[in-house]
Amino acid sequence: MTAGRYGAWAACAVTGLAVFLCGLDHLVLLTALTAIRSDLGRGADAAAAGWFVNAYLVPVAVLPPLVSRFAVRVGQRRLFIAALLVFTAGSAAAACSATAGWLTTARALQGTGAAAITPLSLTLVAAAVPAHRRPVLLGVWGALGGLAVAVGPLVGGAVVQWGGWQYVFWLNVPLGCLLAAAARVFLREPPRAPAAAPATTGFRPMAGRSRGLPAVHACGFLMHAGVFGTVFWLAQFPQAVQGHSPWDAGLRILPWTAMPLVVAPLAGLLMGRTGARPVLVSGALLTAMSSGWFALLLDARSPYAVQLPGLLAGGAGMALFFAAAPEALLANAPDRSVSAASGVNSAVREVGALAGVAASTVLFTRVGSTAGPAVFAHGLTAVLWAGAATAVLALLAAVAIGPARTRTPAAPPDGAVATEAPVTARPAVL
Repeated sequence: MTAGRYGAWAACAVTGLAVFLCGLDHLVLLTALTAIRSDLGRGADAAAAGWFVNAYLVPVAVLPPLVSRFAVRVGQRRLFIAALLVFTAGSAAAACSATAGWLTTARALQGTGAAAITPLSLTLVAAAVPAHRRPVLLGVWGALGGLAVAVGPLVGGAVVQWGGWQYVFWLNVPLGCLLAAAARVFLREPPRAPAAAPATTGFRPMAGRSRGLPAVHACGFLMHAGVFGTVFWLAQFPQAVQGHSPWDAGLRILPWTAMPLVVAPLAGLLMGRTGARPVLVSGALLTAMSSGWFALLLDARSPYAVQLPGLLAGGAGMALFFAAAPEALLANAPDRSVSAASGVNSAVREVGALAGVAASTVLFTRVGSTAGPAVFAHGLTAVLWAGAATAVLALLAAVAIGPARTRTPAAPPDGAVATEAPVTARPAVL
């Protein structure tokens, strides 16, 4: 455990980088699937390749609601460290995979670790960050997750082109071990609630105490469905349609991947003045505009200059949303149920990602195919229009988020003198 002015930043860095690793492995395989199928040979067909992605997403979607209950027994910090080690072990097993079944099992082990890392990281960083610094630090923390989703195809393409697909997973091993060690030093155990909250706490009775929480969950589901459903196919466009190498394809989406680095700090500062709701709305709006731009103008002959505005808008929109989502959740969840609400929210978002990939795959195969550039672009256009519509629904959910509930600081210990009057949440928090 650490103290001092840098303790909050250290906790934000440890938890944020852990979330970054988990987010990276959502889509890092997109530009490596062709090489994996070729290397593993028989058994690694298109259906198996889909499970290389879904085997990771399923436990991440299913397990988070159970994490808060288990953490009550073993401690959130201890479980977070154990989850990092499980994720690291799964990464090493994936790197050593010799068959499609082995790789699928290893990906499921990775996902099991990630299922605990993501919700616990939010409660751990919230416990370490003072309230007056929370918007900026949580903006950085949340944006790391968005950056990981965007940079996944770039990392995968670079590793495949200059190394081998195994190194996509080997990269996680030293980083996971370092983060587990850092968590022991820089993270502290949050205060335990008087009783374990049930897994359904994210929806009730919390929904009655905070009318905005269901809208936060709905917004997260829809944004993840739209982003993952479109990026799953859009990341393949430079290679499948325009014939670029994996690395060249990664470079072409660099404006999109780099936007969170620029926008996230600004989003944190903006939330300090306006609250999370306007930032969420802006992120969903830019995401819808990006998908619509691509749907209108993207085809096999589209020059890069035409693609650039869509890349910039999509990256900015994703950065705004991921930066504001943690603050929106914390502002609407009761203090004693933050862990449960975080677990439910993580599950809802990952179910959204699964639903988005599945729905976009069905839509793509009905309208287009991978048989050639023209039919691929035709299927992608349909997926992009669906993604734009989903982002508009997420925007409406963000608008429906109500004002944050009143927060009252805990009473001082016996014998202590209160130095401040009770403070209520700013009306502009959401």
